[in-house]
Amino acid sequence: MNMAMSFKNSLIKVRASPVTDIRPKKSVTWQRLSFVLLLVVASNSHADNFKPFTADSFAEIKQGFQGSEFLVGLWSVDCPPCLVELNMMGAVLEKNPDLPFVLISTDPIADRDSAVEFLEDFNLQDRESWMFADNFVERLRYSIDPNWFGELPRSYFFDSNHQVQSHSGIMTMELLAGWFDREIEL
Repeated sequence: MNMAMSFKNSLIKVRASPVTDIRPKKSVTWQRLSFVLLLVVASNSHADNFKPFTADSFAEIKQGFQGSEFLVGLWSVDCPPCLVELNMMGAVLEKNPDLPFVLISTDPIADRDSAVEFLEDFNLQDRESWMFADNFVERLRYSIDPNWFGELPRSYFFDSNHQVQSHSGIMTMELLAGWFDREIEL
């Protein structure tokens, strides 16, 4: 949406200049049409791929990675340490695009616009992403881990046998490299 606002602001500056006052009405119509098209493109590029996370979703995620290792990262837009971790993961995934990493936002799915912006900022918008879709968040947390009480960021690494290791707090590069069997470029 920032791109659209920037375009709109440039239109306002152009309209205020004396040069555009002598342009025929037809060019103003093209400017308006261009602006509308830009808004359509911007809104389509702002589309998200969040899936609703319910009490059954974690089992579905694990089933999708049956027999292979993967990492789950839980985060929220209201969690400054989560943003540090998302930034790090964006950089790691840029160098290791095939690294299996699933994101789960603990924010309500109704707040997806804010979450989409954060993922775009960290170049994570194309990652498998879920958002809490139940007001009874305790049930959702329990479905992930009965011993998790909501602290964020929270990570779960599943090896190829689906033995799980959990971590609360900002994940480090060393921890990430130690979890995966494959070589991770840092």
